[in-house]
Amino acid sequence: MEFGILALLPPLIAIIIALLTKQTILSLFIGVWVGSTIINSWNPFSGFARSISDFMIPSIADPWNAGLLVLVSLAGGFIHILRATGAAQAFANIATKRVNTRKKVQNITWGSAFLFSYTEPVLILGTIMRPLTDKLNVSRVKLAYILDSMGASLAAMSPISSYGPFITGLLATQITALSLSENPWSLFIQMIPYNLYGLFAMIGVLYVINTGLDIGPMYQAEKRAIESGEVFGKNDKPLVADNADSFPEGHVFKFRQFLVPMVLLFLTIFTVIFWTGDIAENGFRGAFINANIVLAISCGFLAGSAGAAVISISSGLHSVKTAFDEWTQGVVNLMIVPMILVMAWSIGKVAGEMELGAYMAAIVGDNLPSFLVPALIFLLGSAIAFATGSSWGVFAIMMPIALPIAAAMDISIPLVLGAVISGGLFGDHCSPISDTTILASTGAACDHIEHVRTQLPYALLIGICSFIGFLAAGATAGWVGIVITAAAVFSSLYVLNKRMKRTDYPKNITM
Repeated sequence: MEFGILALLPPLIAIIIALLTKQTILSLFIGVWVGSTIINSWNPFSGFARSISDFMIPSIADPWNAGLLVLVSLAGGFIHILRATGAAQAFANIATKRVNTRKKVQNITWGSAFLFSYTEPVLILGTIMRPLTDKLNVSRVKLAYILDSMGASLAAMSPISSYGPFITGLLATQITALSLSENPWSLFIQMIPYNLYGLFAMIGVLYVINTGLDIGPMYQAEKRAIESGEVFGKNDKPLVADNADSFPEGHVFKFRQFLVPMVLLFLTIFTVIFWTGDIAENGFRGAFINANIVLAISCGFLAGSAGAAVISISSGLHSVKTAFDEWTQGVVNLMIVPMILVMAWSIGKVAGEMELGAYMAAIVGDNLPSFLVPALIFLLGSAIAFATGSSWGVFAIMMPIALPIAAAMDISIPLVLGAVISGGLFGDHCSPISDTTILASTGAACDHIEHVRTQLPYALLIGICSFIGFLAAGATAGWVGIVITAAAVFSSLYVLNKRMKRTDYPKNITM
């Protein structure tokens, strides 16, 4: 370990700058620069140049990383064109025929998140469901809570999302650095049950929907909406207007506008998975493990985008030029994600070259009981995500620290990975500067601070239970942590539900 304690400087400086400026990209780049400067004999000019030549460019040039950059860009185009061509509105029109109660519309929103997990559900579902939730007197902040709890939590457990490839990209870097034999996608799948916060945030919101467990400020918002029909508070300032998407007067939305891109998306994804994974040779499960998932999802996004564009052009809604312009705008809108990716990979390379993981493992191994590691990683990740507003930044900063410690101390890597992901999600859900909470407020078109205020009690409850679960998992076994978390969550929700008084407003409203 040539650099010793100095290996802590790049991520530490990145964290401090992120706390002070709330700028993830800037903080990560400065962390890379500092590390490169130390590596290059403390020469800041050489360090700056080599930050680009030795870390950023190789990160972009790596075939795996380049594929992820293409995938995320294509995801942006697909998300935008799905809205612009009316596919989302066509889905909403079908749903209105069957959804006629408050409980139904909230359950449909929750369940539909699984269908839209690859399309940024907080934006798509928000646009689709707002007219329905308004008619049934569901407050906008309740809609935002459902969207936020499902959005990033589900995406972080789905390979068919920008989160999945991002996480596996970070994993691939650490697998190489630690000389592990695991497949990054296999580790990602193994992590899912240990993403305690994400998993139980999704289950918790379903419990809240079906019991009407409205706590604190959420109770007041729902009471107002049910009694007066006012889905906003008197002083609320929605982030966006409801007419964000406009279509020609008299335009007829047909279900094929939604069906065609969805069918093409899934058909293409699974076709490429089975082709690249050689299903004939490896079988169904083996095909998923060995397939080029990044290529499959990228092809799916392209095929789905093309399908949405063709239907829109054939119906006269767009010309070829305007349809392509809409798709391009979506790519531009999501450009910040590839930038974060490059910085994340670069600081990971710096940490690897300075042997940060080995140093941290040595320190922790001498001074910290191994059973505390998952819980402390969860807490640290939560604090960073809350302060910076970026779970992506947490993943980038914590992966090079947490995984080497896990490998050196013989702690379950999927468990520690779950702690990293859970910490990022928990901190995000509590933070008013988080990109995910802002997106949820945008999707629900509600007041952002009110969304954070009404969601916070639920997030804290699930977060505390998850911390207890990670303590139990570290002290015993991973499955015990899952059971303990489930018991803590459901017992807490049950007790709260029994003590809540809801006789002063009706339990349901129908159209």
